[in-house]
Amino acid sequence: MNRMATKWLTFAPLFLPAVYLFFTPFPQAWLDIGLFVLLALFYWRGMLWPMHREMKIVIQLVIVSFFIFLHTPWHMCFGFYPAITMSLLASYRRISWMVGSMIGCFAAAVTLSAYLAAEPLRFEWLPVSIALIAVPYVAKMYQVSCEVHAKLSEAHAEIIKIGERERIARDLHDTLGQTLSMITVKSELAERLIEPSPDQAVLEARDVQRISRMALLQIRELVNDMQSIDIREELRRAEQILVTAGIEAETSMRMNAGRMMPIERNILGMCLRECITNVVKHSGAGKCSIQILEDKEQYVLLVCDNGIGITRGPLQARQYGAGLLGMKERLSLIQGTLKLDTDPENRTKVTIAIPHHRM
Repeated sequence: MNRMATKWLTFAPLFLPAVYLFFTPFPQAWLDIGLFVLLALFYWRGMLWPMHREMKIVIQLVIVSFFIFLHTPWHMCFGFYPAITMSLLASYRRISWMVGSMIGCFAAAVTLSAYLAAEPLRFEWLPVSIALIAVPYVAKMYQVSCEVHAKLSEAHAEIIKIGERERIARDLHDTLGQTLSMITVKSELAERLIEPSPDQAVLEARDVQRISRMALLQIRELVNDMQSIDIREELRRAEQILVTAGIEAETSMRMNAGRMMPIERNILGMCLRECITNVVKHSGAGKCSIQILEDKEQYVLLVCDNGIGITRGPLQARQYGAGLLGMKERLSLIQGTLKLDTDPENRTKVTIAIPHHRM
């Protein structure tokens, strides 16, 4: 929320008493209006500017004490404004000092008013005073809770970033590092074969060219993985891939992808890619359904095909294994889960769930 919006919202609690004073006949209310304008001014400045905040609170307390003295103890309700301002103080110790000052000011004003009016003290307004004492502490606890939640969210986002960096580093080491090592070995071999076997050296040089092209392709794939993914576009691409492979596709999406964090969209999109790759390469399916759903707690990706399943022999399990491991590693970064089921008819169902991480 920007500073201008905060300034306007600060005025919101002043609306009702301002309307009340506005409809009071001016000859009777000119002093009340003047005091209220001063109260509003110091409340507004105390809320927005920390400099000399305690002094501004004291001035508010004095003004409210005048209201109590001039009218009734029920005007103690104006004390909610300095009480709210107290919650912005740096420590509970300072809040306690201000609460003690508030109790002293208001008690003195009520006692003096009753003494001058020659009336006995009445305590119908006591619940209001108790509420005033509680307001600064409750508001402060709420602020601290919000700050802790924000810091936890930032820390969680940083952990996700670190995990994603580690995954990218592993991908670079496992794929690009191995490819570059092959290029080094092949180029050294070609250099040794130039004089004794030129034809073999040419073949090795061509292998170097082929491997370098493969390395370039791997770099492009890694970059594409790191770019932000549009879930709807990814779903359309998955449908096109299935149709091109001769697999009947059924897709549906019932979620608001705009509420997802970028890392969640990326990981969900990459998991969808891996699922579709497994269906096309290994399942032998004739039909595949994809559903992306959202409930109050999580986003869910369901991919179901009518292929040969994944439990038929160790070879099929190994074919799926690397892709499933990669998906589990990515999902672990955001507390996501992956569940794989095969029914008696060998229909495979992949369920991926990602909990909400809204900030």
